[in-house]
Amino acid sequence: MTRLVAGLFLLLTWPLQAAPLSRAEVQQLLALSQAKEARFEQEKQVAGLSQPLRASGELLLVRDLGLWWQQQKPFPLTLTLTPTRMVQQMAGQPATVIDNPQLLEFSQMLLALFGSDEATLGRYFTIDFHSTEAGWQLVLVPSQAPLDKVFASLTLSGQGQLDQLLIEDRQGDSTRIRFSAWRERPLPLTPEEQARFAAH
Repeated sequence: MTRLVAGLFLLLTWPLQAAPLSRAEVQQLLALSQAKEARFEQEKQVAGLSQPLRASGELLLVRDLGLWWQQQKPFPLTLTLTPTRMVQQMAGQPATVIDNPQLLEFSQMLLALFGSDEATLGRYFTIDFHSTEAGWQLVLVPSQAPLDKVFASLTLSGQGQLDQLLIEDRQGDSTRIRFSAWRERPLPLTPEEQARFAAH
């Protein structure tokens, strides 16, 4: 489960602020516009391994459609999240629809995070917010099963935009995802982009 979702989280660009941002302002930062895209670099530190596992790629987030996450290195892998399903596809292989109810619940939680749906997030996490001139930090600690059995915490941080997500799990592993090159994605989507979110 952790591996499936470790590659996930993103968001909005925003002008750099000199003063600390309030929690309401950060909520607005994380609230989804029509469409955004970005690059990501991921490092997963696994207990017992001396070197982290690295991956990189790009993502596309579209309001009401979901998240398209494309890992490009070290090998191609695509994960698509919508409000009703998760789909994973390896290069040269047919897409696999993930219908595990717990993973679908996690998918809905992630989309709530990307949409800054604090009411939904409050059902899954206790939320701790900090902000200084150097940036903001949002710490989510799972408060119910099954998430509290898998994750110790999820920490989002940034200055204006979301710069980093740190996922720490109960096995002592951690995944750090850094985001860059955030930009608005003009609409409408291309036919190829629309197909990414179509039913499989």
